[in-house]
Order: sequence, then structure tokens, then C-alpha cells
Amino acid sequence: MQPNTILAKAVRYALIGGAATAALSAPAVYAAADDEKVERIEVTGSRIKRTDMETATPVTVMSADDMAKQGFNNIQDALQSLTSTTGAMTTQEVHGFTPAASSISLRGAGANRTLTLINGKRLNQYPKAAGGVNNFVDTANLPMEAVQRIEVLQSGGSAIYGADAVGGVVNIILKKDFEGAAVKYRHGDTSNGGGESDRVALSLGSSSDRGNISTFIEFTDTEVLRATDRENFGVHTDKVATSPYSAYSSYGARIAGTGSGYRVLTADECAAGGFVWTGSTCGYDRSSERDLSPENRRFISTTTFNYELNDDISFVGRLDFAEAKSTTNIESMAIDDYDITVNGNSLTVSSGNLSKTFNDKTTALGGDFANATDGEYYYARRLHEFGSRTTETKTRNYFFSAGFEGLLADEYSWDASVNYGRTNVDATRSGYGTIASVFNYITAGTDGNSLLSPIAASDVEAMSYTPFEAAQSTQKNVQANISGHAFEMPAGDAQFAFGAEYTKQDYASNTDSETSLGNVLTTGGSSGHGERSYWATYAELSVPVLEDLTVNGAIRYDDYSDFGGNVSPQITVEYRPIDELLIRGAYSRVFRAPDMHRVYGDPTNGFNTVIDFKQCQALGGTPGQVNADAHINEVCNELHITTTGGANKDLNAETGYTANIGAVWGGDSLNASFDLWEWKLDDMVSSISASKAAREYQQYANMITRDASGTITHINATAQNLAFQKVRGIDLTVGYGWDLASFGDLKLNVSGTYILNSEYQLSPTDPIEDDIDNGGLPQYRTNAVLGWFIDDVELTIGAYHTARMHGVNYKSLKASAIANGADFNESDYEVASQTTWNLTSAYHVSDNIKLSAGIVNLFDAGPNFDPTDTSWPHYPRSTYNARGQEWFIEGEMRF
Repeated sequence: MQPNTILAKAVRYALIGGAATAALSAPAVYAAADDEKVERIEVTGSRIKRTDMETATPVTVMSADDMAKQGFNNIQDALQSLTSTTGAMTTQEVHGFTPAASSISLRGAGANRTLTLINGKRLNQYPKAAGGVNNFVDTANLPMEAVQRIEVLQSGGSAIYGADAVGGVVNIILKKDFEGAAVKYRHGDTSNGGGESDRVALSLGSSSDRGNISTFIEFTDTEVLRATDRENFGVHTDKVATSPYSAYSSYGARIAGTGSGYRVLTADECAAGGFVWTGSTCGYDRSSERDLSPENRRFISTTTFNYELNDDISFVGRLDFAEAKSTTNIESMAIDDYDITVNGNSLTVSSGNLSKTFNDKTTALGGDFANATDGEYYYARRLHEFGSRTTETKTRNYFFSAGFEGLLADEYSWDASVNYGRTNVDATRSGYGTIASVFNYITAGTDGNSLLSPIAASDVEAMSYTPFEAAQSTQKNVQANISGHAFEMPAGDAQFAFGAEYTKQDYASNTDSETSLGNVLTTGGSSGHGERSYWATYAELSVPVLEDLTVNGAIRYDDYSDFGGNVSPQITVEYRPIDELLIRGAYSRVFRAPDMHRVYGDPTNGFNTVIDFKQCQALGGTPGQVNADAHINEVCNELHITTTGGANKDLNAETGYTANIGAVWGGDSLNASFDLWEWKLDDMVSSISASKAAREYQQYANMITRDASGTITHINATAQNLAFQKVRGIDLTVGYGWDLASFGDLKLNVSGTYILNSEYQLSPTDPIEDDIDNGGLPQYRTNAVLGWFIDDVELTIGAYHTARMHGVNYKSLKASAIANGADFNESDYEVASQTTWNLTSAYHVSDNIKLSAGIVNLFDAGPNFDPTDTSWPHYPRSTYNARGQEWFIEGEMRF
């Protein structure tokens, strides 16, 4: 007996014996002919190396070439195009806590439940939480040029990858063993102006007989896209023609209160002050200051290396660095923070513990209250003299991985690595003032200053304050894995994988002292810090029970320092009655510890604008409709409130399952797949938005604080465990190729996702809510991409369709209509469907030179407006954008 055979058996028995206590799983492996040597690769969804890309769990593969042919300029654009992407956070979220970052949600699970990997290794989480509550992986700074392909596991993967892999797994596979040099330049612009971009990429690689080192560098410069650049789509103004609920802000320059006789600006005085006369009050057009997407510059560098130490062991690693700077502008501050009490001839200005009384109301504050009756008042003022509120965000990502991989006993693939990631985010803001500084301005001197009058530049400078935030997250990981032949079966060889890992994560996010104390006007903080560690062990076994039937099992045990241990099993079945047909099914348990920010974060203080549906109706107003009464108009359209969100240390871990059953056909010309899938999470952690709480006030009354008159002043949106959420749907793909002989080749690929059901329940006693009926979720998406290839020419056209959906306030408006006995026409409250088209072409001048050009959004489709949405820009930003038609040219040269 040969030494390697003896060693192989010893390794096999030792590993199978250890793994038997841990698990069973993996996809089918196709045997090569006796005289063939077929390379095995690891496919996302299993750690067992295999010879086929199709497994029992559906995996979508998008190559770098596919992304280029469809005109995508970055990884985020490519991921957003997937039909299984049910929502995305993009840089359009200019008012949020993370305007420089982006992410996607697969199958409605949320970005924080979508695991993102590069070469199978976890990426560090963004140190600032989306919405002040959800941790996620930022996809804005991933290396486009280094990508070979993206594999998307459209199923839960907790048994393989651990927590976060609930909605699916995005695994970015980088190019390997690149040789030579290549330079690429792309210039793009929008047809309507704004958003111009340039991208330069350099690829370098060198190989020897023992290894390779490859470096991929790219620099992207993107111009700001302002709301005023999109007058053609109607988002340049607050008063959007296509939205019945749009209106100018009532926070221009006015006084409101319980009495009468106070000063009211005339239409001419309003316009002269830089405001907008709405017909009844002095308002403001906020959109003139808003960005649709920010100006940004990004530098990304990725280096991979491998060196063969001997025939069986290689040293491998990766080094990433990315730096980005993003500048976002939103409308100037709107304040109503200063209470003014008129009592006889005296006037008192107060805010918190600040107070000053003037003895003569006729001269105080410019005489604005000279004729005012006794009562409580306040200024509602847009401080446009401070300029737009600007946030400059600097992001730096670092990642390093080093380890060994090899072959043991000519039969077992193994790898071991240490991995370190760190992300730093520094945000500096301008256009702000503190509560105290503006109070001092209002009450300065003998008589103070009127906020109905213009503010001098010198006074603005004296009141200005520059808030800042510094955040950092790190991840340290050690992992090892081995896979190979387990034992022989009559129908073939069983394969296994076994491994373990240890991970430590921490984050810290700190704002300046004034912001953290709540002393800065119109801005809140999202501070916090914490750390957790966990270790895990896992095993998979793939057993060919029959020649055409393979059963795979997997199990993983995770032990968290703050949430204890959990076992996640998985079982999958693959049946091949004929070579072209695969029938597959999978069931797995999923587990997820709550986001660190939801557990360790400080309370997130913020400001929001809501419609107080209850108080609006009580006052005789109509939600979203302009009212001549200034107070009613504010309550029904633009009520400024404070909010608190953030941590809840009593949260439970989320547990649930994912399942799918389907079939795959792979023929010479026709390829198709069909999958029915479902996932459910119990104790799902979520936060209710302020606008939703105000809208559905009966259900969320315990979150709402009201003043003596019954008007909302504060909403507490702390994270909580829901009873459950469950989503069920269908995925379909079809691909067909035609050989046109001398006319080249034609290839068509169609994909679609249809959500059959999406429901949740807040508590066991609450009603089950239907996400699709309630509004804001398109029920299906479909893509069709047709490519024609002849000689050195490529031509590709892609169509991307999003279905109609109920508007975001559909549920509330329907309930109101029913309660009032009014007619309700469903189609009047829906967001229309949309199909956008991309057209690209490429010409291979030679083996080393390629020229490309294309038009993205060929017919200049704008965002479809939501007729129920009372908030600007009145369209769902997670689904649509207002970039409009874009064109690009690109050149690539290899040396």
C-alpha cells in the first residue's frame, strides 16, 4: 500500500469521525471519466468543492462580462438589477444617517440579513447603522475591476456561513492569476445634466513558475446630481405636479400660536426674504437645496497573491484598501424650538432651561408681537441664511487576509487563514447652529431680534456650529476548512467538508459633545460602542444514495459571547432522472443574533417630519391636504417632531427557517430553472418608523408622546422583537441560444421573481399584516437580456421591469375611506409599473484593445411617483431613481 493511500485513509477516518457529531451536506458532484481530471471548485452555498455550478440551493451567477454588457458601472448597480433584490439603500438616501453608503436586501429580508463575502470571506460591517439601528455591509466601495464573477445564493445559508445569511449570500469572486497590464477608462454623463462620472482602472499582474501577484486599482469621480437638475421629472420643487399630497414647506417665516394679533408677512415681504408665498402663508421650497445623489470620489485598490511553497502547499492572501469622500446637501435648518409667551405687556422667550423676559412687547423682537393677545407662540422659520446642511463623509476600508491552502494526501483540499478588516467613517457637517447660540441671537440686547427679518452674515457666523462624528468597526477572524472524499458508496463517492472559525467584532461611533447632548438644532446623534465574539464549527456531507439521487446534509454550531449557542441544520436533495434535468429541494434552520447597534448603541436622537393623522382628523383637516389654517396645515402636512431609536438590550435572537423546491433544465440551447421558496423568522428584530407610527396611531399608541392639545411631539422607535415575518415567492430563469451561422450568435436570458406572500405580526395578539397589500412592495420583477455576437462586435439590450405596487400610505388611506363611507378606487393609490432599457455595444479592435459604448435607461424613464406619499421626493427611493437617461463610452487596452 502506498504511503499516500495510508495517509488518506487515516485522514478520512479521523475527519469523518469528528464531523459525524457535527453534520451532513453538500451538492452533487459529477464524476469524470476515468482518464479525465476535472477541476473541482467551491460554489457559494457549500464548502465542498464540486464540478457543477447547479446545486440544491439556487445560485445566480453574474460574470464581470455580464455586468459590462448591461452597462453597470459598479457592483451596487449590478446587485440592484437582480430580480431577487426587493429593496436597496442607495446614496439617494440623503436625509439618512448613512448617505455615503449603499446596500441591498434579498427576498425582503433586509440588508442586515444579507451576507456579503469576497472570495468566501466575510466583509467588515459599516460602523454607522442604517437608520440609526441596522448594521450592514457597505457595497459602495467594493472593487469592480477586480471582480471575476458574483455568485448570489438566493436562500438562507446559516448552516454553511452562520448568522446574517437569512435572505441570501452575495459572494464576490475576484480575478485570479492576472498577468500583464491593462488600463481602462470610462466616461459617462446624464442627458439631462448632473451626475457626470469618470472611472479609471489599472490592472497589473506578474507570474512566476511558483506564484502570482495581481493588483487592481480604480478611481471614480462622480458629480453631484441636484434636485434642480431634474425639472423634467418634477422633483426640482416641493410642489410636485404629479403628487396630490406635495406642498411647499410651511416652515418659511411665520409665527404660530394660541393667540392672535402677531405679525404676518405679506406676499412681497415673504418673497423679498427668500421664501415662497404659498397663497396663505410664507413657506419655503426645500428642493432647491437638495441633492438627489451626492458628489463622491473613490479610490479602491485590491492586491491578491499566491506562492507555491511546494507541490502541496501555497501561501495565499489579499490586501484591500479603499478611500472615499462624499458630500451631501439637504435643505437648510427649519426651527420651532423657541417658545414665546405673551402675558400683558411682557414677552418671554424660552427653550429648555434657557429663558429671557422682555418688559415691553411692542419693541421686543422687532415688534412682531406688539398687538398679540396673551398666549403661547413660536417662530416657524427656515434659517436659509445658514445655507444648505452639508455632510462631508470620509470612508476608509482596510482588509488583509493571509493563509495557506493545499492538498493533503493527494485527496483533501484544505485552507487556513487569518483575516482582519477595519472601516473608519468620519462625518463633518456644516450649516448648523446650537440651540443656545440661536437663543442668544433672538434675545440679544435690549429688544432682541425678529426671526421674520433677514439674518446678517456676521450673525450667522457667530451662531454657526460644526458637528462631527467619528466611527470605526473592526473584524478579526481565524478560519480553517478541509474537504474531500469521505467514503465509497455503490452509486459513487461521498464527499465531506469540515471546518471551524473564530471571529471578534467591535465598533464605536462617537459624535461631538453638543450633538450627543441634543444641543444642536435639527440633527441627532447615533453613538454607541460594543464588541462581541463567536466561534463556530461546521460540517457537510454529500451522499450519492442512488446514481441519480444525492442527499446532502450540513450542520453548524455558533456560540456567541452575548447570545449563547445555536445549532443550524440543513438538508438538501438533488434528483437527476435524466442528464438534463435536476429536481432539487432544501430546508435549513437559520439563526441570527441582533445587530450590535441594536444591542450596544446609545439612544439615537433624531428629528423627523410626520403627518399626525389622528390630530389632523380631530381638527377637521384631511391628511396630506393643504389647509388655510396654519396650525391645521402643519399637523396635516409637516409636523416637526423629535424621535428616539436605538438599542434594546432585552432583544432575543432571531430564529427561523428557509426552504425551496424546484427544478433546473440544462440542454444544449435551452437552460431554465424554477424555484418555489419561503423563509420565516420568529422574534424578528425591527423598528417602526416615525411616519408609520403616526400613520397607524392606534396600533402604535404606546410609542407616541402627545402634548396637552393632543399633537404628537415625540415618537420612541426603539427596536423590538416582532412575533414573526414570513415571505414566500417564485424564482424563474430561462436562457436560450441561437446559432445564426455567418450572422453570429444570439443569446436570450430572462429572469423573474414573484412574491406570493409577505406578512408579519407584531405580537401574538396583533393582526397579521400583509406587506403587499399595505403598500411599498412590488409583487414581481422581471429582467430580459438579449445579446448578439458576431465576429468582433457585441450588441446587448436589456429590459428591467418592476410591477405596480400599492403606495406607501395605501393602508391608512383605504381604512380612512372605509371609515368615512367614501369611495376607494385601488388603482388611484398605486405606483405604476416601469420598464427601463439599457443598450450597449462593444468592438474588439484587436486581442488587446476593446471599445465600448452604451445608453443606460434608453428611453429616459423617470421615477414613478407614489400618489399616497406625502414626503419628498414622492417616489420610493429603494426602487427608483431620478438619474434618467445616461450614456457612456469606454476604452480598454491590455499590454
